[in-house]
Amino acid sequence: MAQATVEAWPGRVARLLRREHPASRDHVGAEVVELSDASVGTVEASKVTLSRTLVRSVSAGDDVMMTLSGALSVQATGDVTMTGGVAPLVFAGRDLRMRSATAVIAAAPEVRVESGTVGVLLARSAELGDRARVILTARDALLLGGALGILVPLIAYLLRRFAPPPAEAEPQPWYRRLGFWFLRRLLVLGSTGLLGWLVYRSVRGQIARRFSRLPGL
Repeated sequence: MAQATVEAWPGRVARLLRREHPASRDHVGAEVVELSDASVGTVEASKVTLSRTLVRSVSAGDDVMMTLSGALSVQATGDVTMTGGVAPLVFAGRDLRMRSATAVIAAAPEVRVESGTVGVLLARSAELGDRARVILTARDALLLGGALGILVPLIAYLLRRFAPPPAEAEPQPWYRRLGFWFLRRLLVLGSTGLLGWLVYRSVRGQIARRFSRLPGL
């Protein structure tokens, strides 16, 4: 069974040589991955254990356990246990347990949040503790989406139906229209003359260089 275990070096040497530390690798893959005091790009394994670790994404074929760790996305076929962690996106195939953790979107068949905050909770069965806070459940998200889907077209229709028409622009006086017409013609003639002058200078220079190479000139 392949196993990858990464632990930080203690003391000041770990801070000075963090770039050379194996935990700074962009990808870690094994059957069992255990990371502690590390910073990794992606983790792919059957079982993942994170402790005081920052990860961009976690993909596990079985369970994921996070303690005081953070990840942008966590996907697991088995259980996900978060203790004092942060993950914007959490998807678990079986159970999701959170204690003093935060997630923006959490989806799992069975969810138990003892303490922490979840933005949108999608679960077949959810158990919330006294210190747990959920902003939107699956039912709330569907109701909000349906309400917005009805209200937005309705408001747009009412605005088109009852909003007063825009005021028509007042006609400008003749001298202003004449000034704009003269300015447009001046810009056209000026740009045309400048372009012709540049072409003339370029052609004259080429002709002069070619004739200067002829004998007797």
